[in-house]
Amino acid sequence: MQIYTLSFLLVFLPLTALIYYVVPPHYRTFVLFLASLYFYASLSTLGLAIMLASVGLDLLAAKPLFLWGKGDRRARLLLLAAAAKNILLFVVLSSLSQLRNTEMPLGVAVYTFTSLGYLVDLYNGEADLVVDPYEYGLFCCFFGKIYVGPILSYNDFSRQLRDFRPSLTKIGTGVVFLLHGLAKKVILADSLGVLAEELRAIPYLDKTVLSVWMLIACVILQVYYTLSGFSDMARGIGGIFGLELPENFHYPLQSESVTDFFSRFNISANRFVRKYVYGALGAEDNGRLATTLNIMLITMLMGLWYGIRLNYLVWGASLGVFIVLETIWGEELFGRLPTAIKRLYTLVVIVVSFAWYSSLSLSQGLFYLQTMFGLRTWDLLRGLTGGGTYAMLWSGESLYLLLKNWLLLAVSLLVCTSLIHRNAQRLHHRFPRVMEGVTLVTNTLLFTGALAFMAG
Repeated sequence: MQIYTLSFLLVFLPLTALIYYVVPPHYRTFVLFLASLYFYASLSTLGLAIMLASVGLDLLAAKPLFLWGKGDRRARLLLLAAAAKNILLFVVLSSLSQLRNTEMPLGVAVYTFTSLGYLVDLYNGEADLVVDPYEYGLFCCFFGKIYVGPILSYNDFSRQLRDFRPSLTKIGTGVVFLLHGLAKKVILADSLGVLAEELRAIPYLDKTVLSVWMLIACVILQVYYTLSGFSDMARGIGGIFGLELPENFHYPLQSESVTDFFSRFNISANRFVRKYVYGALGAEDNGRLATTLNIMLITMLMGLWYGIRLNYLVWGASLGVFIVLETIWGEELFGRLPTAIKRLYTLVVIVVSFAWYSSLSLSQGLFYLQTMFGLRTWDLLRGLTGGGTYAMLWSGESLYLLLKNWLLLAVSLLVCTSLIHRNAQRLHHRFPRVMEGVTLVTNTLLFTGALAFMAG
């Protein structure tokens, strides 16, 4: 039972919501916690055991950390041990999934770093001590956000549970978020994934400039719609249960700098790394060399957030180089450029960097980069010996895939910008009743389309 299946949407979620609102208020946290355990167990009983063991150990460490306080040697050692446990668990599980070519257990990054962040905040006196173990378990393992987050602080989460104020408006808004996230995942992301696999299947010697650019674009859009789709669904599910979860993706592909892209892409993970790693290292307060090293470290860590793979490390480092340039010389290099030029520069850097993210090895990433810019030796020789320059740029197969999927690509490019949302807001202010009807029809069509894609 995945979050994007009919059994979840039509059975599990409505039944859980019904029980949640029927039981007395002091049982609601327990109900959501049990529902989260059942949901995870339906995916992997081993994964559930690992999750409970990890979160349980952190819960046991919370009270000693609180009693000993910041600066106590025992508290420092305990916090280091908890950090090592969480990081090692993430690294080992991610590495095993790579070696065995299997799926990594769901939500490892979410519950390990959510729990670790709480322990750090508790040590620094920025969080309250856990009173209810079920509340802590729900904070780390809530089924709505277990896929990609967002990661939030314990104080923010627990405050909402104690100051519970459900309303039809929150539930309605939650349903809309859930629907939009579902459409992003099952209609756009999954369709882009199919196209990406078709482009990958083109033999190496037949890959052209067009086919590789299309492949990289599909991967970027697929990753964006998958992650932002899950994040929107998390916000939607949270809203159904009266919880407000923060936005995790804010139109990252229309950023005006690579630094801006990092702040818009997986926002909660970026904040986590900046607060607990970048801030601890001194951020930008220790000179240009230290700033450069700190930025490169956090961008590489953000790359590894998506899996322990050398290509992800290189992807993060390649973006880190531009963030260093923008941080140190940004005003001189980019300060007076028009917005359109800034966005174009950022988009080109992002697309080129994703050649590393999209590949399975460094050699494949290098091959993609060479092909994207027409620098493959074999292609150049073929052009010089009469094979024709155009064979390097496109082929009949790549043109066929482009023409066959032009509507998917056009819609995907349009929806990843704020154009629709911004204009819809303007029209809503001018014609509120008309736009309410348009919104209802649009959401109904999205829900019908999502159901059709899931059933198919």
